[in-house]
Amino acid sequence: MRMRHVWALLGCALVPVGAQAAPAQETLAAPGLAQPVEILKDHWGISHIYAKSEDDLFFAQGYNAARDRTFQLEMWRRQATGSLAEILGKKELKRDIANRLFKFRGNLGEELNWYHPHGNAIISAFVKGINAYIDQTERNPALLSPEFKMLGIRPGKWTPEIVISRFNGLRANLDEEMNTALAVRTIGADAVKDLEHYQPAAVEPESGDHGQGHKRETAAQLAAVPA
Repeated sequence: MRMRHVWALLGCALVPVGAQAAPAQETLAAPGLAQPVEILKDHWGISHIYAKSEDDLFFAQGYNAARDRTFQLEMWRRQATGSLAEILGKKELKRDIANRLFKFRGNLGEELNWYHPHGNAIISAFVKGINAYIDQTERNPALLSPEFKMLGIRPGKWTPEIVISRFNGLRANLDEEMNTALAVRTIGADAVKDLEHYQPAAVEPESGDHGQGHKRETAAQLAAVPA
């Protein structure tokens, strides 16, 4: 049976459609999940996603990323598909041509599974989550950030090919990556982790934080209900 699901975005007590809602709660329908998924956003603005299946987890990650970074994802999509010149003009034409030349043309399923044994399923679920949010912006353009109105555009749909695209914007942090690799070779991974402080600061666990020490500021739940 096809399921429809609800994401209550602005509340702490989150419920499926038909249940009693908290006053500050907003509900949005998004098809694609099998079971409820909870997203906790801590006071650093970092989302912590709790799901009962890998598929639901990465669907929710895609949805959440699109909700937080719609314009950034649209720019990445255009770089990956070689369509930046449509909105930024001739100066981007050479980049677009190069990105189209770099497009992957092999067996996509095999390529995705090189990244992870479940790579095909993971990336497909992630893309479905992104597109679920884009579907919502099509029904409600007010969800879009000001950049879309300024440029007179709407976000396009993602495909798995876009996730693994080799567009040359990925070189942006090349120096940082190289310096990290050289440091790991020189002083070891543990020392680099210590110096760079990759881990979040410790926070005292609070009730309902799944024991992970994440201070909950806002919560959201994608809840599956029959269509």
